[in-house]
Amino acid sequence: MKKCVLSILITALCSIITVSAETYVRGSLRAYPDTIVHLRYFSDEITKKEVIVVSSELDSVGNFEFCFELDEVHKCFIDLGVYRAVLFVEPNKTYDLKKMPYVPKSDAQLFNMFFTPKEVLANLKNTPTDDINQDILNFELAIDEVWNKALFADVSTQYLRAAIDSIDGQFVSENPYFNTYKQSTYALLANLHIELSPFWSIQEYFVPMTVSYSNPAYWEAFFVLFDGFFNHFEYESSAQEVLQAYKQANLPLLKEKFASLMVWNNPRLEELVLLYNLWENYNSKPEDKEHARSLIEQIQRTSPFAEHKQIATGILSNLQRAQIGTKPADYKLLNLSGKPVSLRNFEGKFVYVVFASSFITESRADIAYLQQLAKRYSDDIAVIFVFSNETLSTTVDYIQEAPADIVITNWDNNKDMLQAFGVHNIPSYYLLDRDGYFIHSPALSPSEGFERKFDAILQLEKAANEGSTMNKPFF
Repeated sequence: MKKCVLSILITALCSIITVSAETYVRGSLRAYPDTIVHLRYFSDEITKKEVIVVSSELDSVGNFEFCFELDEVHKCFIDLGVYRAVLFVEPNKTYDLKKMPYVPKSDAQLFNMFFTPKEVLANLKNTPTDDINQDILNFELAIDEVWNKALFADVSTQYLRAAIDSIDGQFVSENPYFNTYKQSTYALLANLHIELSPFWSIQEYFVPMTVSYSNPAYWEAFFVLFDGFFNHFEYESSAQEVLQAYKQANLPLLKEKFASLMVWNNPRLEELVLLYNLWENYNSKPEDKEHARSLIEQIQRTSPFAEHKQIATGILSNLQRAQIGTKPADYKLLNLSGKPVSLRNFEGKFVYVVFASSFITESRADIAYLQQLAKRYSDDIAVIFVFSNETLSTTVDYIQEAPADIVITNWDNNKDMLQAFGVHNIPSYYLLDRDGYFIHSPALSPSEGFERKFDAILQLEKAANEGSTMNKPFF
């Protein structure tokens, strides 16, 4: 059921339009635990790879200013602990946000690897002309009324078309992003016709649209309409050639046969549906892993669409990501003296691996903090910094004097370890247990409460070793 409740509270869903232009977002944070705040967006909703658009230092009273350029609409956000502030931002506009509170996560939320901050839409001090945030908010309030009525109505194609036409007449716009947002929502509404679901909605409302990788409403409709899409054809005789091409991992043949199942007239969407369902099958059907992965690799190499190459690359990187319960390869790193260091050297202790860079300020703050943590837990943890994508001499110049209680290493420009750990962003954090197996992949950062979580792990370990009847959770 489509029930998109936009809570006005905070902000950061960023939208950009076709021409690169300078945009300003200004605001103030209360009780923010760091000195730097980031504006981010997801590159797509399949891989959920975070991209930092811009960063800003907070002044003494918590004020920040973002100034940046983007050339397309994106859903951007600022993480504020329990909340995720969202805002639609258009180029060449200035947004002044009302003060936003940082609400720290509880211990239960910190320990829950699947906790997701609640998205909230911010209050603006000013409202730019034709502000897309206000348009979307008003549209969502109106569509909720239509949606609730449709749930109790005799839903027919005639009824749904009339409902969609009625609300569309209230929100006439020349903004292509907003129009895609509306059309995607109409596709969800049309999908209420159970007997024709999902094909009528797809053909009538979704296929005619241009694929919009940065529009959250587009992705919401996409996932509802195309989730398990292969399953619709699994037992149909007309689809046997599709399944045969799939089992053979023959991408050209698969595309040819898949295109014959319905009228697409949208090759970009057609390939995106294939890519998403291949990723789904890889995760849900163990027997399909080999050919699903092979087909994803073929899309990565041969797709005519740069966005799909990027998504396929992200998926393959996720497949290589360090899995909880597995042990990483014995990578040989170099310390600041150029001598080899192995992760195996630290078995018997928990190992906190930090992928860092001399080009970001967080690494210096992490070194200072984790040096003290390593002292406090010297019998239980080893902290290893891996400076990657830079030369050893660059790392040495940055560190200057090696800390006594943590290990600083360099991985130069070799990508193997980054890919094996599934590192998408720097900094990234991972935790190995005393036997060298991943137990947090990724792990919390120091600013997210890693020490509290690690202390809880030690307490649970102690209770288990003392023969406690307490059930030891799997972290």
